Amino acid sequence: MTSSGLEHLARTAYEAHRDAHPASLPPWEDITQQEQGAWRAAVSAVAAQTGSTLVEALPTRPLLIQAGDQRHTFPTDFTVGRQGNLASSDEFASSRHARFHVAHGLWYVEDLGSTNGTWLNGRRIGGPQRLKKGDKIKVGHTVMTVVAA
Repeated sequence: MTSSGLEHLARTAYEAHRDAHPASLPPWEDITQQEQGAWRAAVSAVAAQTGSTLVEALPTRPLLIQAGDQRHTFPTDFTVGRQGNLASSDEFASSRHARFHVAHGLWYVEDLGSTNGTWLNGRRIGGPQRLKKGDKIKVGHTVMTVVAA
């Protein structure tokens, strides 16, 4: 099972548990990384008992980006563009402009062959670039800031 599959199962198990106690437990996004890790470990242990194989992944923090006055949190890979997971009405953005993805527990951004390019901290990128807190990503005329990676 992939790390995204493990994440999905852990989130699903937690939300099922939370449904039994809706007034006292926060949503998945609001629990600590340590608690999320414990849920992933529990799901992995159950899968091991049933003979399933899970791929262990490095803990990955969700990517938190700010675009204008809005913040967006992404736990897994996503695209930005006029038709991306993070949709933009920016006419200078391509339909699928840039991809944000996790590799080895770290977040990266890469251009998807857009007309106007993807820019990181004022430089046009030619391949996947690692992201860190404070980075500025420009897609079309839209600038996004990495709040946490």
